[in-house]
Amino acid sequence: MERLEGRVAVVTGAASGIGLATVEAFVADGMRVVMADVDEAGVRSHAARLAELGADVHPVAADVSDPDSVDRLGHAVVERYGSLHVAVNNAGIVNGGRAWELSLGEWHRVIDVNLWGVIHGVHTFVPLILDSGEEGHVVNTASMASVLAIGSLGPYTVAKHGVLGLSDVLRADLSAVGAPIGVSVVMPGMIRTGMNPVGTVEASEVADRVIDAIRTDRDYVFTDDHDARGVVTRLGAILAAKADLTGPSTDD
Repeated sequence: MERLEGRVAVVTGAASGIGLATVEAFVADGMRVVMADVDEAGVRSHAARLAELGADVHPVAADVSDPDSVDRLGHAVVERYGSLHVAVNNAGIVNGGRAWELSLGEWHRVIDVNLWGVIHGVHTFVPLILDSGEEGHVVNTASMASVLAIGSLGPYTVAKHGVLGLSDVLRADLSAVGAPIGVSVVMPGMIRTGMNPVGTVEASEVADRVIDAIRTDRDYVFTDDHDARGVVTRLGAILAAKADLTGPSTDD
């Protein structure tokens, strides 16, 4: 999807961090963007700032954990711009604690936003992109926690593993029906945002990688080499365990 100018995008979690940086990158390339966030005041403030600079943006208050809210967001996109080409399912939250000590409410809170929020986005936005009859793209924000289990972040890690799996399934399903829609899953590492102020990579750098992934139809987007050795070790252990079943037989 090389041409972005004039295309319509929706970005969740757009009031801060990676979501806001992605919106800013989109409008710099001439895209029209619906900015969604549960923080209504924040998203409206940033939308007003960008509009003053000439951007064509529209703020919408939305809670991605609520499917009806996401459906209303989809309707708002079509009412405002008539079609949808790019969906960025980015909204996310995090909590911490030992897996068996976290309350079920704490588990639900993170998974409802970080995994179900993406599921709701896929359920609402993909049909709208298909209805456009044009090429499109879905970007799902995951994490290094998609490929590396992180202690004391059980709900977050489970949700982000799910986002990776969902993205792969969605890509296969779209390919099976011949839809010209790409799917990228972004796996940020140490990003400097409100969730991680000690990060080493700016959110704007992630946004640049998102733009590149859409243009080049890249499946997997990493942002830095944070914990790269841990990822390699884990995947190596998984492959080794598989090799134990597929290796040469010792029978005579």
